[in-house]
Amino acid sequence: MQKRLNLWKRLKPEYKDKFKEEYKEKSYFREKAEHELKTTFYFTEVSYGTAYDIMSCNDINFLGDAFNTNKYE
Repeated sequence: MQKRLNLWKRLKPEYKDKFKEEYKEKSYFREKAEHELKTTFYFTEVSYGTAYDIMSCNDINFLGDAFNTNKYE
């Protein structure tokens, strides 16, 4: 049986790097968002604040575009 990947693992590397760079001085927001993505498997379950933080720093209009489509290890 395949193991499902959480959203943090599925977040595209370039978006993850940009997010970390943008929020490097705001560790609380970064850690909160990372924790939420590590415990969530569907982008439709992500809170509005986390979705906004990821989308705004990466200049994307749809949160689903930030993730790789491969859902399993």
